[in-house]
Amino acid sequence: MDIEFKKSFKELTLSKDCLKIIGENKIDLKKIAIGEFSGRDSAAAIIKAFENPEIDAVLPILAFTGTDYGEKEIFYRNWNVINKKIKETYENKILLPLHFIFEPKLWNALNGRFVAYTVQKYGYYTPCIGCHAYLRMLRVPLAKHLGKKIISGERILHDNDFKIDQFKETLETYYKICEEFDVELIFPVKDIKDGSKIKEIIGDNWEQGQNQYSCMFSGNYRDLDGKVIFEKEKIVKILNEFIYPASIEILKKGYQNNFNYLETVKKFL
Repeated sequence: MDIEFKKSFKELTLSKDCLKIIGENKIDLKKIAIGEFSGRDSAAAIIKAFENPEIDAVLPILAFTGTDYGEKEIFYRNWNVINKKIKETYENKILLPLHFIFEPKLWNALNGRFVAYTVQKYGYYTPCIGCHAYLRMLRVPLAKHLGKKIISGERILHDNDFKIDQFKETLETYYKICEEFDVELIFPVKDIKDGSKIKEIIGDNWEQGQNQYSCMFSGNYRDLDGKVIFEKEKIVKILNEFIYPASIEILKKGYQNNFNYLETVKKFL
């Protein structure tokens, strides 16, 4: 089922099947966490998050960015893999039906419309940093209707690789965006370096990057040899001066029923 971001500020709208499962199992809404649903790491994070006694159920939300492409059926297969492992590992823990969310105008305002200006002002640009803020923002209003927890599959290290949107300062920024609205962003697999450990958690031979959508901007922050072009001072400046305050303001405006994203974002550029 598709969830409308703008409506989610005022109401919790879930599929009939989901509401039926919640009712039949007498699940306390305050013990339902939002699970970011994308690839292998997010799958492992959802499974591991059930170790938390405050989480009885996870509502998996797949967020579209407009830059992703692939076969939608992949995610239903992934849901089955995760659900099987949860049933094998825990008692009375429930993975709720998969839901989808998409707000293209918000993505455009934060990551697309002002690219040239951002490069001119900061001397650096990658859509990935703002995109991952977008992915958290979409889920914040939903989380507030439930247990005020969002489960993220972000990892600081990926074997010998490094992702520009997953270093310490970016993750802290995403955490603070959620925290501002009394929502906790949980990172159950943040410090797991080895991909083999992720496979163990899932109980499936799932390789990194497989069974998920691809992104049209994949590798955009790497040089010709695949090395990450990393200018930490510029990135932190973008986070602190632009991404963080703009994200906070967009969510605050949402609670005021104001969704003029472009005008809001302009204030911080």
